Amino acid sequence: MSPTTRARRVLLLEFNELTYTIIDPLIERGKLPNFAKLKREGTWSAPDAVERPPHLDPWITWVTVHTGVDSSQHGAFVLEQDSDTIRAKRSWDYAVEAGKSVGIFGSISAYPPRPVPGFMIPGPFAPSNDTYPPYAAPIQALNRKYTQVHQKNEKEDSIFDMMKRGVDLLGLGLKPATCARIARQLAHEKIDPHVKWRRVCLQPLINFDFFEALYKRYQPDYATWHTNHAAHYMHHYWRAWDDSKFLGPASPEEKKHYGKAVEYGYEIADELLGRFVQLVDRDTVLILKTSMGQQPFAKEMYKDGKIVVRFKNFERFLQTAGIEGASDLVPTMIPQWNVRFKDAEQRKRAIDRLEGIRAVGATFERGVSVEENGEILTVTPFGLAKREGEIRYFLDRTPGAKKEGYLIEELFAVDTPTPKEGYHHPTGVLMMWGEGISKGLHLERTTNLDIAPTILSLMNVPIPDAMEGNVLSEAWGEVSPRPRIEWTEPTKPAEHDAPVVGEVP
Repeated sequence: MSPTTRARRVLLLEFNELTYTIIDPLIERGKLPNFAKLKREGTWSAPDAVERPPHLDPWITWVTVHTGVDSSQHGAFVLEQDSDTIRAKRSWDYAVEAGKSVGIFGSISAYPPRPVPGFMIPGPFAPSNDTYPPYAAPIQALNRKYTQVHQKNEKEDSIFDMMKRGVDLLGLGLKPATCARIARQLAHEKIDPHVKWRRVCLQPLINFDFFEALYKRYQPDYATWHTNHAAHYMHHYWRAWDDSKFLGPASPEEKKHYGKAVEYGYEIADELLGRFVQLVDRDTVLILKTSMGQQPFAKEMYKDGKIVVRFKNFERFLQTAGIEGASDLVPTMIPQWNVRFKDAEQRKRAIDRLEGIRAVGATFERGVSVEENGEILTVTPFGLAKREGEIRYFLDRTPGAKKEGYLIEELFAVDTPTPKEGYHHPTGVLMMWGEGISKGLHLERTTNLDIAPTILSLMNVPIPDAMEGNVLSEAWGEVSPRPRIEWTEPTKPAEHDAPVVGEVP
């Protein structure tokens, strides 16, 4: 955008891991009217993430979106890793430096929050309830609480606690209509426990209420809002919705209980999109973006799907493995945990003992994978292709460990209702809509590097030389302020069934 063009406000909707392979068929069936509206009345593209396995993970690809540089430059490899270890500024940092106001809600790499002209609410995997301004901390506390309840790392609130928390949150924007929706969901679960999967969608609906109140109060020049609910449904229930691309069919019971989950998640995303369209003014460009997409999990080794194995009690597991010196035990995406070791020798000893865990009767001989990033280790149990027969884990490098090993039930839980059914794909979704945005325009060969410079250009904020992507100024009928960079797709690794570093086993 040329310096003489008026600056626009930008609202970036981060709808994690959506894919046109689901959006387009639903639109053809008359569903998702707001997605159809944005494709019809705006500019759209199917951008590729520049990352490939083992680095095709949202905690890496979203930081690429926010910084406009790839992971070799920004250095993000762990979910909500310390911001001082990320070597690149985010788009909102550049906006603030240019005198703009910002409102960040749930974005990965927004922790820790800092004083800004506006607000910062980190993602639900952040290690504390800190927000800016501090009065919004109950919002973060709610998101962190129920993310961990969902992952079975914390207990649910009692009815009294729910009511008390709800009263406190009404003052932060939670609407009575949303409270009524929550009550209907809980009542429905009493009648049919199998509909509990719908509860995941309550979180983004609640968060819209909070965001709307903050957005109207601060009216930021640049805002972000993140939801992961549709990605969750694809990871767990894709085969139940459509098993045509899987090696093994979904059972009738699986289809009966979970067959509507994926479509429902996209319908909620469409409902939210419609609300955001109503929220923004004529001077705002709305950008809907994913950092990558998803695809059906169909691998020869897991014909019936990969069975997720999670830690029963991670702190107790570390004690059993004879691992000392651990701090900041942070659960991230199921079934991973991040754990910090400030002492290098203790960290080295922990890696040795974790890598020495041997599984007998399981799919892989190793029991867990461990990745090191600075002081943080990411620890993940390997999944199973079959759940049959006796499975034992031997802690060969742990002094005093039981010689007969530990039954899987002693260390881990295998209790997810379905196997893994979706996994990451480089191609994602991009839609731009607002006054002055070209209607029905399809942009080819875009990447997740292009978003940050495009956002800055829309706001008339100088684009740093470090940013590697293109300004997608064709979307508003202008020539890019710098030569368009031709992106070459990285070499794809060979297909593999065994997990690699960076992929959840």
